[in-house]
Parts: sequence; C-alpha cells; structure tokens
Amino acid sequence: MSLSRELILETAMQLANSEGARSLTLTRLGRALGADPTALYRHFRNKDELLLAMGDQIMAEAVAGIEPGKSWLDTLRSAAWSMRRAYLARPALGAQSASRFTGGEAEMQLVDTITAELTKAGLDSEAAARHGRAFAEVVLGHIGITATLLSLPTDLQEQDVAIGLRVYATPAQGPATQSMVRTHVATALEDEDEVFRTILETYLEGLRSTLSTARPNRRP
Repeated sequence: MSLSRELILETAMQLANSEGARSLTLTRLGRALGADPTALYRHFRNKDELLLAMGDQIMAEAVAGIEPGKSWLDTLRSAAWSMRRAYLARPALGAQSASRFTGGEAEMQLVDTITAELTKAGLDSEAAARHGRAFAEVVLGHIGITATLLSLPTDLQEQDVAIGLRVYATPAQGPATQSMVRTHVATALEDEDEVFRTILETYLEGLRSTLSTARPNRRP
C-alpha cells in the first residue's frame, strides 16, 4: 500500500473515533494501514505532530460548516456553533485538540474568517486580531470542557454531573438524587448546549455593546 499523509490522517481519525485519541499509537496506526510503523515517520515526526494535524482536520470541518450571516454577529455565531459541532463529533479527540494551536492551514482559515468579521464590525487590524483570539478561546474553552465530560467513562460522567448538580443546584431543586444524575448524564449535551449559548451570547452582546458605545452610528 502506498502511504500518503492524507491516508494516514484519515485512518488515524477513524481509529480515534472508534478507540479514543489517547489509545492511538503509531504502532497501532501502522497495523491498521498494513504498514511498518516506521514508514509513518516520513509524513509525521511523532504522535504529537499527528494529533495536531488531526486537530487541524477538525478545524477544517468547522470552517466548512460556517454559514455567512447578514451581520458579523450572525457569522460569528455560526462559526461558534460550527466549531462546537465539529469538536464534539469526536469528544475524545476534541478534548485533546481544543486547547492546542495546530498552526495548520485550516486554523489559519478559521482565524482569517473570524478576524475579517471583526474588521467588518469596525475594529482595526490589531484589535480584530486580539478579539479574534479572545473569541476563539471563549468558544474552545467551553467546547473542551464538554468534550472532556462526554469522553469520560459512564461512572465518571455520573460523578462529574453529581458534583455539578450539588454545586450549582438552585434551592428549589434540592439535593440531587441518583435518578436526577442519570437523567442529566443522558441529557448532558443539551444542558451543555444551553450553557454554551449563554456564554456565547453574553460575549457577543458585550462585544456589540462595546462597539456601539465606541461608534454610536455603526449598526451590527
């Protein structure tokens, strides 16, 4: 079999999906490809370089899912949710990748897309770059938390959710029961989606308000 960077990356993504990113090794990948693992080093110097390439592939999927909106707010909102969908489609890999810079082509495309929208909003290039990184870190920060939760074994998910219910419960909810815990584990993604929505909309509203105050005649 003739190995290419694209084939190795595709197979690695499939293995990460089925077995988890932490269990992925170049030896395991070589067996799946029917190749000597040393042949992989012609394309990737080590496992970390492979993981960064896999993270960039997730970003490519995120970029592909962005729908340009009528305003910069709409486009940034679409970018955030597209990033969330792409990373959470592979929670184990998403948990590892959300906190890493890949330096790849897709990451640059995502940065350029976000920065361009912030420039449309009226920010100069320096401010757009700074706010672009802030936006990405706000979005990816919560995505990483959710991906970590979803990639845990069931018993640890229940433990995590039980703690969350105890710490963040309202007085009306009272102490969490085991049935409550299991219900929240089953609907964890929906719960996390609502938290993500709150974070995203609060951030975007703050940015919109800041820009409106600085430029009262500019509309978002």
